[in-house]
Formats: sequence, C-alpha cells, structure tokens
Amino acid sequence: MSDVKIRLLTLQDWRLYKSIRLTSLEDSPDSFGSTYEHEAALSDAEWLARLDLEFRGLEALPLVAELAGHAVGLAWGVIHEPASKTAHIYQMWVSPTQRGKGIANSLLSEITAWAFHKGCERIALAVTASNEAAVRMYHSSGYLPTGSLEELRSGSALMVQPMVKRLDNTK
Repeated sequence: MSDVKIRLLTLQDWRLYKSIRLTSLEDSPDSFGSTYEHEAALSDAEWLARLDLEFRGLEALPLVAELAGHAVGLAWGVIHEPASKTAHIYQMWVSPTQRGKGIANSLLSEITAWAFHKGCERIALAVTASNEAAVRMYHSSGYLPTGSLEELRSGSALMVQPMVKRLDNTK
C-alpha cells in the first residue's frame, strides 16, 4: 500500500478519469447506478465537464489511486448541499488485482478528512447489498446501515443498502 498514491483528479486528467471510470463500470457493473453503455456514449466534452468543478459549482473531491503510474482506484466525495452537513461517496472502485490491500480505506480516509474539514457531520453512501466484501469494508470503517434497501437502478433486481458514518464535527 505504501507505493499507492492518492491524488486529486484535475481537468487535465479527464482522459485518465474516463478510462478508469469505464474500466470500473465494465469490471463491476453491479456496483454502480450508471452503466458502461451509458457512460461510454458520453462525449469527450462531457467527460471534461465532469471534472470542471468550479464551472459546475460543485463541492467535490474526485480521487484516483495510482500504483507505478497506473490508476488502480477511484472515488468521489461530493457535498450537494453544504447546509445539510452531509458528504456523499460515489464511484468507489478498486482494481480487482489490488483489492484487500488498503486502497479503499485510503480513499475513504481522504474523503473523511476532506468532509470533516468542510464541516460535514456525516458521510453517506449506498453499497450493493449482495457485495458482502464491500459491506464489511464500509462497516469496519464506521458506516452503519440506514433506511430501507433501494433499487440499484430503475428496474434492477439488485438492491443497495444506504449507509452513513457520523463524523465528530460540531462546527
């Protein structure tokens, strides 16, 4: 894990982001609300726009994990409404060859520190309920199930479990 570098994705990284996002959707189609087919059809301008956080007025932390210059993980922290004091985690993915090595925990730690610094009191996510390894990882990181199971996507038989981690932040 010590050789893995976690860094912010910038506008200049849009091609890298596109590549790793599409790879994640191909590798783990049951883990995301979107699909490979939908996102593969996006134009290059749309991929670039996703990382233009200032233009979008989006408070977000798009992260990539890299090992020996290769992207091996991805995660986004997003604060939709600062007044809600809730950050959200999206697009969490680690390459199958690197799972179990602490990369997901490192991505979570970065997002947690960012959310705390931004004054958030909790972090929310949704995990595919049948993905026992991911559910265990989130649980061991302090996330607890909240609310009822929901469809992964409209019409999907797969269900996701909403989870929340409370932050000790009383700003």
